[in-house]
Amino acid sequence: PITAQRFLDLQEKGGADDFFSSDYTDEELQQRLGQCIVDTDGDGNSYQRHGLIAFSGGDEYVPKHVDCQVLTSRLEQAMNSKLDSRETNGPRATSICISEANHNLSQPSSAVDDFINEVNTLLQKTQ
Repeated sequence: PITAQRFLDLQEKGGADDFFSSDYTDEELQQRLGQCIVDTDGDGNSYQRHGLIAFSGGDEYVPKHVDCQVLTSRLEQAMNSKLDSRETNGPRATSICISEANHNLSQPSSAVDDFINEVNTLLQKTQ
């Protein structure tokens, strides 16, 4: 079951939980996601963090016309939009599209392992 508010938060363009829609322009994605990797604390100090965009290529909740690779690439670019383009070794967002995986990674059987491997790779970068 889902409440009417939750449905609107997910489905309405600009809704409270509408962060990953394929119908956003690149500029709108940058406005919504640009602070995910580079942000400023309460004292005005800038900091960076790593991020992983994991998308299920066979997600039953995503319209069939949405191209997983294109969308994850756009999300990655938006999240990295505040990074200095000369900085190549620091924290950044990376993306994966787990081919054929459903929303909760229960199918195919390799989906969970693929996801865990990507998380492990990201965690290694943080050390």
